[in-house]
Amino acid sequence: SSRCDAPAGLGRRPAARAVRAQRSLEQRVATMVGVDVEHAGGGLWAYFGKDFYHASMAPLFVVTLLLAYLARPSTKEPIPEGFENFRKRYIVGWCLCVAADWLQGPYVYALYSAYGYSKHENAQLFVAGFASSMICGCIAGGLIDKFGRKRSALAYCLCYTLSCMTKHFKIYGVLMLGRILGGIATSLLFSCFECWMVSEHTRRYKFSDGLLSYMFGSMYMLMYVVAILAGFVAQAAVDVLPFEPIHEGSRIHFGGALAPFDIAIMVLLVGAVHIAVCWEENYGGTEGGATMGITEVFRSAADAIRSDRRLWMLGCVVACFEGSMFAFVFNWTPAL
Repeated sequence: SSRCDAPAGLGRRPAARAVRAQRSLEQRVATMVGVDVEHAGGGLWAYFGKDFYHASMAPLFVVTLLLAYLARPSTKEPIPEGFENFRKRYIVGWCLCVAADWLQGPYVYALYSAYGYSKHENAQLFVAGFASSMICGCIAGGLIDKFGRKRSALAYCLCYTLSCMTKHFKIYGVLMLGRILGGIATSLLFSCFECWMVSEHTRRYKFSDGLLSYMFGSMYMLMYVVAILAGFVAQAAVDVLPFEPIHEGSRIHFGGALAPFDIAIMVLLVGAVHIAVCWEENYGGTEGGATMGITEVFRSAADAIRSDRRLWMLGCVVACFEGSMFAFVFNWTPAL
């Protein structure tokens, strides 16, 4: 009798709350994977049911998390005193500096297109950056060993900061200069940081080779986590302000695809302060402490290549991998 006398809407309230909870859950999950539920046509589950590619997103996301957990860096060696402090000092500097690269990288082509440059002009700018990195990579090792790995890491922060600043100018020559600086910075990023870490690990602190492997695992595992987070941060920043000149007719722009470059500058400044304060300087050279000049470095490298064909094979594999990656980097934005 009491159920029959209850108001008609009372029995529907639990069901309504369940629907709202379901929608809230869908929205939270959609936010995590970057899906707009409101425009997905029927909610999150309808979105994933569109076709094979949409349906594979959720299970692949779960599999990726599982594999990342199973592949997480670990070591069975005892952790000596001072190792965790050294590891944190290096990882913080590395993650900040590599985050700057991941923040702005996906928006370079989009920015040049927003400025009105053609695909051919875009290609010229990209090739300039790749060529700059190639040329700098040939001499970076010797220069880094001679002038110091810490100084080289700070030079990376400076070069990439200047490169990001040039992106605000709709001037082809300035953008070309920015690409050249970016290529130099890329060579420094993937050389001096590892050199500094290995030297500190093996020479100053004399930690074991097993812990060095653990360091590399932590370094690259966190780099990929940083890349994912940087993607979300960059996209959110792009959506805040429209891309436009600072005033009518100006060649200086702000907002839109420039936002990730500005965030990268701030991250680089923080990274530079951390490196300047928390890292100690080290140099390359022989066991006796003598630093090799650039000519000696090239001669030693040539001798090593002639004596071991595996270096040729390694070079070919790396060239093929990097070539395919750069082809993808250039073409994926216009393809989308």
